[in-house]
Amino acid sequence: MRFKPAVFFQQQTSSGAHPHPFTKRLMHGVLGLAVLAGTGLPNAVMADEAAPTAPVTDATQAAAQLRAEARLAAERGDFAGAAKHLASAARQVRDVDTARRIEQAAADLQAGGGNQFANFGPLMQLIEEQTQPPAIWDDGTGDEGGRMSQFAQGVFVGSPVMAALSALPYSNASIRNAAILANSRNNNTDATVASELRLVSLPRLEQHVAALQAAGKPIPSEVLSLAGITEVRYLFLVPETGDVVIGGPAGAWRQDENRTVNAENGRPTLQLDDLVTLSRAFSDGGPGFFMCSIDPKPEQVQAVKKFVTDNQKQLNASTVRDFTQTLEKTLGLQNVIVNGVPANSRVASVIVDADYRMKEIGIGRRDGAEGMKSYFDLVSRQERRAGASMDALRWWMTVGYETIEQSDDGLTFRLTGRTVKCLSENQMINANGTRQSTGAADTANAKFAELFTQHLPALAQQDVLFADLQNVFDLAAVAALMQTQHAAERTGWTAQTFSRSGDYAPAAVDVPAQLMTAANYRSWRGGDLMIQVAGGVRCDVGAVTRDSSNYSISSDLHEDARDASP
Repeated sequence: MRFKPAVFFQQQTSSGAHPHPFTKRLMHGVLGLAVLAGTGLPNAVMADEAAPTAPVTDATQAAAQLRAEARLAAERGDFAGAAKHLASAARQVRDVDTARRIEQAAADLQAGGGNQFANFGPLMQLIEEQTQPPAIWDDGTGDEGGRMSQFAQGVFVGSPVMAALSALPYSNASIRNAAILANSRNNNTDATVASELRLVSLPRLEQHVAALQAAGKPIPSEVLSLAGITEVRYLFLVPETGDVVIGGPAGAWRQDENRTVNAENGRPTLQLDDLVTLSRAFSDGGPGFFMCSIDPKPEQVQAVKKFVTDNQKQLNASTVRDFTQTLEKTLGLQNVIVNGVPANSRVASVIVDADYRMKEIGIGRRDGAEGMKSYFDLVSRQERRAGASMDALRWWMTVGYETIEQSDDGLTFRLTGRTVKCLSENQMINANGTRQSTGAADTANAKFAELFTQHLPALAQQDVLFADLQNVFDLAAVAALMQTQHAAERTGWTAQTFSRSGDYAPAAVDVPAQLMTAANYRSWRGGDLMIQVAGGVRCDVGAVTRDSSNYSISSDLHEDARDASP
């Protein structure tokens, strides 16, 4: 089936209504949507525009920035740093009592050594109090995001994406008018024509898919690849016309090793299956997050610990290769844990593969992008000679948007900044083979995560898997925004075919239930030896989009894409 031309919006408003500028352009046929069917529009639902957000003072802005940095510091295991940022934030707004309570919590934490035996409770409580909406303790049931969690693998403070964001209200005239930017030049007659901004209507996409299923017809590639869009830049809510629209660069596509990629630059396209999977994860009744982790089995970790204890005296530069191979075989197959999305979904496949590949880069078994370094390249002589020990490195990836910008009427959103970031923690290995959080990352561990995050955009250009991961996180952000910004109530569109109980079934993908341990070693002149194994991925986008402090308010988002053609 050929891609059908987009249908221009020409719907009239009721008498006396004052349509949004986006709607005015739609009604005059200036903006064409790259929708996937020629059927009629859903009935328009009129809604009052949200009042513009009030300006904020410099002190309020600085305090919000410090609170975001505090969440990020705590997530990285730097609880003393988190306390310092929170205290500074309180003093910015002259809340001396709160500042003193935070400083006391920091002193108590320091008295406890800041390690796995320290009492993190008072600081956690303060983070709850300083978070809006309040963070809550995760009870392990997988309730939706915006929480502080103490998992078996370590202390995890707040939503990772929440901590990463430093989105603050500011004056920028570019966002609100983004909706009138795509002046149609090619009339959307061919989805394979390259475009800086192609727009896809999700309600009409769903209508078209439902019609194809009802007719017993296959879903064509232009639908499965979301009209060739390769990244999400915008989300529009259009109450007047009852529409929800995503937009991003697009072009012709081709198949490359079971992936649909842009024919010109090789970047993967968005996938309908991922959109549906993630929309269900963040919808009412969904888990509100997704994650994967590759975890060694406690009994095998215990066996490795015994092996190391019994044989470490024989470990030297001439035996380290065989020693590492034996350790790798002893640790054996690790369990692949997927939560929040089906374990046989394409989303699960992408995050599991990316996690394992990140591990390989971290331990020097695979080259990363230029500027990335393995843990061995970063560890200092002092760290190498700190004494014999057996611990675990934990690395995990999470959403890393610097901001989500929104228009002053709250109807247009732009995703900005790095999509993915890497975080780190050191963990202790107990006698029974379980891992215990330390709430901290050593210098080399933290530096690996920092460099991985910094150079991940370059890695995504050379490794299509990580570009695919960026797309998954983009669609997760869109799904979470639709839920937390009440897209259904504001536009009148409620998913049916794409809902959790809908008829559309994303294709099943083979995702391994176990993966072989990846280990590596390094020897240095002077006799220093080190062997490493690493791991972990989690994404919790719901909390980002739920917290108003994570949005930048702007009013003219169109200037950077005025010449785009859908």
